[in-house]
Amino acid sequence: MRARALTTAAACAVTLLGLVAATPAAADGTAAARTGAGADFNGDGYPDLAIGAHTATVNGVKRAGVVTVAYGSATGLRYDTASVISQATPGVPGEPAENGQWRAVTAHGDLDGDGYDDLVVNWAEKNTVLWGSAKGITGAGTTVTTGSYRADDPKVLGGTVGVGDVNGDGIDDFITRGNNGASYGLSVRLGPLDRTTGASAGVWFRNTGSLDKLLTSAVHVGDMTGDGIDDIVVSGGVVLGNGTPGGVVLKGSPGGLVKGSTYGGPYAYSTHYPAAFGDLNKDGYQDLVTGHPEQNKIYVAYGGPNGVSDTVKARSYSQATSGVPGLDEEGDRFGSAVAIGDTDRDGYADLIIGAAYETGGDPATTTASGAITVLRGSASGITTTGAKSFTQNAKGIPSTSENDDHFGSATAVIDTDRDGNPEVYVGGNGEDGYKGRVWKLPTGASTGVTGVGSTSFHLGTLGGPASGGNFGYRFAG
Repeated sequence: MRARALTTAAACAVTLLGLVAATPAAADGTAAARTGAGADFNGDGYPDLAIGAHTATVNGVKRAGVVTVAYGSATGLRYDTASVISQATPGVPGEPAENGQWRAVTAHGDLDGDGYDDLVVNWAEKNTVLWGSAKGITGAGTTVTTGSYRADDPKVLGGTVGVGDVNGDGIDDFITRGNNGASYGLSVRLGPLDRTTGASAGVWFRNTGSLDKLLTSAVHVGDMTGDGIDDIVVSGGVVLGNGTPGGVVLKGSPGGLVKGSTYGGPYAYSTHYPAAFGDLNKDGYQDLVTGHPEQNKIYVAYGGPNGVSDTVKARSYSQATSGVPGLDEEGDRFGSAVAIGDTDRDGYADLIIGAAYETGGDPATTTASGAITVLRGSASGITTTGAKSFTQNAKGIPSTSENDDHFGSATAVIDTDRDGNPEVYVGGNGEDGYKGRVWKLPTGASTGVTGVGSTSFHLGTLGGPASGGNFGYRFAG
């Protein structure tokens, strides 16, 4: 069993990439980001990857959905030992339901303090924790209590779920939107969570409308202030009083949340922001990247002592930005997924951006086939120098770009064999008639991300059901 490390800036410097602060995989819009060393569900020291397949058939029940976990090892992800979990698995709350689409691998962290990472599966206000163990994710699971609209027990609302240690006690906490019966805001259910009842050790509720002039929509968890305690980045709808969308960093501390930086951002009242944390300019502070596929843009907010940096301005990028590969076309959904990690071993974290609806050279055959873009980190933050783009038609990548493959629906940067060269994982949930597939692209100091030597796998590779899937739509790891 591994001991959980606090997310200090120093600890993050030796994370799953071995070089710079990394981010767990961020999937589609409901996936929350947090700082850490990657998911390790079986405690063997190798990062693992959870992949959702929400339309898989379970015991003849169509579109009931499954969750899979492939475990890292000295040889990388092992497909033969993967866990395939559904609501038919003993210990998992609920039963398979037609069109239930048991939905989203959402976040991970050690929510019960036993030294093993746990996996959150989220859909609307239904949150299940699948508990980690020496055998990994086995099906042992608990529903997180949903609350009852009381001030001491705020209702958990749908949308993003964040996991991180916001009170610095070494045990991860469960963060969502909430309602205390009088107002909407932020609910923090402090770990450890009880494995039997799902109840938390304590509850914090913050009325963000009153205290922060912000209606909470999306929450992301990471250590932007570099003090070793995770912070909560809240984005929201209208800022009360002036109608301007915005965001706020709520700094974690043992005594509660402390208001930090506020910033305008592009935020509107939506829970669908793919997000990732990582140190893009190597200044010791985690930076936040959010994807806004409806705008075909990503936004970068650089970290600092008070949350958002006072010296490094936030920036946005699209395919219309000079140096970014591709054309800025309506409907490409540039920013469908984002992930951060050092892919060329220069000490700076790089950014992987999915554009799941990108159309290739022939619109008749490659509409919404998808692509990913790689933007490098540098001393000044994200740079377009050396930017790359990959589709399934790139040299070495298995299969070819076809209509509705959605290559880039999910992305992750994980060093699953801990050799110092992380792999880039790309989901394409529309591949093979929406059965879905995941690709592994190698990286190296001399090459960065490359298609040469890429491999791919699907739900059947991991021992999952052959019917249905959307495998690769969401990652957590």
